[in-house]
Amino acid sequence: MKTSVVVLFLALFAAAPLLRGQILEGVQPRTGNFAQQGGSYYNFSSGSGCDLKVSVWGFVHNPGRYYVPCETNLLELMSFCGGPQRGALLDKVKIVRRGGPDRENELKEVFEVDLSKYLKVTNVGIIAPELLLDPGDLVVVDGEDISAVDTFLRIAQVVVAVASLVTATVAVLNIAK
Repeated sequence: MKTSVVVLFLALFAAAPLLRGQILEGVQPRTGNFAQQGGSYYNFSSGSGCDLKVSVWGFVHNPGRYYVPCETNLLELMSFCGGPQRGALLDKVKIVRRGGPDRENELKEVFEVDLSKYLKVTNVGIIAPELLLDPGDLVVVDGEDISAVDTFLRIAQVVVAVASLVTATVAVLNIAK
């Protein structure tokens, strides 16, 4: 009886990580030819005929190509993208602007926008020209890879779990004596 209790206890601890559920978040991409080639395509167009085609790269939850209404600004686009990921540098968001419809292969300008300052604004009526998007804009959200910290925390989590398992086993064995 004592052995079966210990075995059951150990089996529950061993199976605990496998029983965790996964919550899927974010917008699912609407597929098209672009998505079938390995990219993500998101269509938030208004149907009014006035839509922008913009692309988002980097530390956002859903990078890809976006069709959004003409009045969409950079903050709203970030919301369409599911927001920034951990490690995103919101004070250095780059906008790569093309020359226009007839000059798509030419760069008109590249500039940085400090989105973090707009997240602190308390005056509701402020819209800065740098937040306005043009057709064909490429938004690049740089970031710092924090995977080393995540790796350390995951290793620490495993060590704590193993230590808990050993402690619990010793406690059950002492109780069973």
